[in-house]
Amino acid sequence: MKLTVENVSYTYDGSYYLWEHVSFAVNPGEIFSLLGSNGCGKSTLLRCLIGVLAPKTGRIYIEDAGRILDARKDAEEYTRKIGYVPQMQNTAYSFTVRDYIVMGRAPHLGMFRKPSANDYALCDEVMNEMGIYDIRNHSFNTLSGGQQRQAVIARAIIQQPEMIIMDEPTNHLDYGNQYRVVKMIEKLSEKGIAVILTTHMPDHAIYLGSKVGVFCDHRLVVGKADDVITEEVLEKIYHVKVHLVYEPLVGRNICIAE
Repeated sequence: MKLTVENVSYTYDGSYYLWEHVSFAVNPGEIFSLLGSNGCGKSTLLRCLIGVLAPKTGRIYIEDAGRILDARKDAEEYTRKIGYVPQMQNTAYSFTVRDYIVMGRAPHLGMFRKPSANDYALCDEVMNEMGIYDIRNHSFNTLSGGQQRQAVIARAIIQQPEMIIMDEPTNHLDYGNQYRVVKMIEKLSEKGIAVILTTHMPDHAIYLGSKVGVFCDHRLVVGKADDVITEEVLEKIYHVKVHLVYEPLVGRNICIAE
């Protein structure tokens, strides 16, 4: 499955454009990291990608098995193929973590069908990989922000979509759990699942490599991480002096603020 974004622009009021002429494509197994300052429109772009918001111009669609599905016109089938991890997740009901996560299997279940033993086995496997199996019987609403974040990601993964879109997936997570989420993104890519994510951590985008998009001056500059993430660009979008230093121990650049 391939996602294509063609010449997309977005405005809230019809006059001020949050960003314009955004174009890119994401192929199976590809990781696409989005960087930019607060308020630049990263989350807005993700909402356009999942069909919740309609851009002012352009087109967003996926190509799958010779078919073209439009984000808005073919919403039901389109969204079945894409998992979404929002920044925040609230629930009015006190589900256990295990029951909350297994609901990610809903697109694969018929009307009034309950999750099967295989669905719960998949749920347990993903919780183990995410490091949250020990809290499987806790109430979702009693979890810390970081634990809720991990549960939301796990729920998207067990949907087994062909693409997962994540809005700041490492937000609220401690250092160790940030590492686990980044490694999970790598594993998803190795399985052929494309991942689009927003992040405020240039180091995460550099580590994941693949493709990067940087919002700057109401445009999205897209390219390889080494070409797009530069000291000049980072200083411009974050307004702080930044150095990219090659670290032989890890074999890549790391980002250091002056």
